[in-house]
Amino acid sequence: MKRRLLTGLTSAALCCSGLLVAVSAGPGAQALTTATATRGRLLRVAPGSPVPPSRSNTGTLIGSTNWSGYAQTPPTATSYHAVKAKFVVPTVTTGPGNQFSSDWVGIGGFNTGDLVQDGIEADNLNGTARYQAWTEILPASAVPLSLTIKPGDVIKAIVKETAANTWLMQVQDLTTGASASRTVTYASSHSSAEVIHERPVICNPGCSLAKLAQTTNPVYDPAAFSTAPPGPPSWHKYFLTPAGATLYDIAMFNNAQTAVIATPSNADADLDGFQVADGHTQPPPPPS
Repeated sequence: MKRRLLTGLTSAALCCSGLLVAVSAGPGAQALTTATATRGRLLRVAPGSPVPPSRSNTGTLIGSTNWSGYAQTPPTATSYHAVKAKFVVPTVTTGPGNQFSSDWVGIGGFNTGDLVQDGIEADNLNGTARYQAWTEILPASAVPLSLTIKPGDVIKAIVKETAANTWLMQVQDLTTGASASRTVTYASSHSSAEVIHERPVICNPGCSLAKLAQTTNPVYDPAAFSTAPPGPPSWHKYFLTPAGATLYDIAMFNNAQTAVIATPSNADADLDGFQVADGHTQPPPPPS
């Protein structure tokens, strides 16, 4: 998930870096194997896939096999330098098998192979729920953050360019008051901004898109972005009304690209929030 936009998974897209997770070999297994969870750039569905035409959309509706949520691309001569969103850590449904989900904000990755991002993981590992905060810059490996999170905690995820090619990725737990961050030097295209619910690629050892974990609806509210030069952001508070930019409403498809498995709502009344639901039915916008 680290290369140019693809219509499917290829060896170039399936790298072997990412967040290491313990995955049970099955019920009654005595040993755990090591799997690699990698989040990354958008994987579009193939032309002609049945993107639902009947729903109302805040943005331009597209399909993806790994993302659901909203992304925006800027008008000419404009670039993104910061993005943030507040959301509640969802509760994952536990049971047999292994399923994975991520909730994050990022810059890049919509039409390009670069992406700087941070957020949280909510996974089911053969009946055990796992929650973790992380950062990732493509094509480098993900870096877990030393931050204990739990379902129901209110999270603020921030990615911002503090100086030219210097990026701060910070995840704050507003419920506990704890936070963790990472600063990196990174050359970004500044070409898109995203707030996304994702199913990652899992390598164990072969690589494929994970089964999407079933969770309570992640609600991202408020979300904002900045196109100001590197330094203190000048936040545009209404992520879902990007002035002059193109906003994309992204539905997540199954591997066969025949059914929608996660769907974003329209924007809320003050145009800065939305939620994502499992399945093909569009959820209502969250209350403002």
